[in-house]
Amino acid sequence: MKKSIVTFAAVTALASTLSASHLTTAQSDLSVDEAVKKFEKAVASRNITVFDMIEHSKLADQAGLKMTDTTVVIVGSPKIGTLLMQCEPKIALELPLKFLFYKDGDKTVIAYEDIKNIAARYGAQECEAVSKLSGAQANLLKDMAK
Repeated sequence: MKKSIVTFAAVTALASTLSASHLTTAQSDLSVDEAVKKFEKAVASRNITVFDMIEHSKLADQAGLKMTDTTVVIVGSPKIGTLLMQCEPKIALELPLKFLFYKDGDKTVIAYEDIKNIAARYGAQECEAVSKLSGAQANLLKDMAK
């Protein structure tokens, strides 16, 4: 029993470390809605497709619950994404890519998981498309800092 508790504690600690450390983040003085609109313009200027937007906080409100402003924007490029899926079809579970926007105090946090981390989990880190996608993610985040 003691061994199980220690193992559970170690796994829980590792999971929380991994979940927090694998995200790339930036902060903005804009509201979540303003940051999302700015992001959509940056995406459009790069001919990247916005596939969907999930406004978690608005959905929570509709369910009678409250949470901080939180939106996920789902984006991608079928041309580049297909190249990645040709390298490893299972990575399709992770595509299109997602950017998270949420309010933290008086700042909006923008977060995403670098495709390099995702590709490594699937053994697809050597795929040419990974560096292109990673660069595009970083550039989108830089656009948000302007």
